[in-house]
Amino acid sequence: MKTLLLALLCLASLTAARANDLVQTVQTKLAKLGYYQGKPDGQWGAQTAAAVRRFQVAKELRVTGELNPATLNALGIEPPASPKSKAAALADIFVGGPYLSAPPEFQVNIVKKAQQNLKLLGFYNGAINGTPNAALTDALRAYQKSNRFKATGRLDNTTLQALDLFSPPPQD
Repeated sequence: MKTLLLALLCLASLTAARANDLVQTVQTKLAKLGYYQGKPDGQWGAQTAAAVRRFQVAKELRVTGELNPATLNALGIEPPASPKSKAAALADIFVGGPYLSAPPEFQVNIVKKAQQNLKLLGFYNGAINGTPNAALTDALRAYQKSNRFKATGRLDNTTLQALDLFSPPPQD
């Protein structure tokens, strides 16, 4: 439970850092265009919201005072990608395998075992936490390539069998 809470706090910090970077980029663009008078500091406040509204009025966008996709697009800024939920990441890593519809607890356990096995084999250097991530996907691809499997980056039948992780999921 503590590990999950720590992971969520880290994710929130990273998201906040990205948000502050985005706000600072918007403030810088709006300042260059003459809509924002303050110093770009990455902090969202009344002055930034007012500058966004002035920009939206000038560009004939829906006036919200918020950083919506249309406003970011008009500023020439690509909206940040939203992080995948853990459930979506779990589902994605099991596409093409027998555990796609297995209970989440079972999936997390299999991912944890895959992380352990790939670490022992020298393919994975990330945390052993049962959470799919880019490092795990890269490790799976490298492992699959080294074994001349189709490099999907997923826990498919062939990879599960090779990593000795193939077992029937619990029945409801």
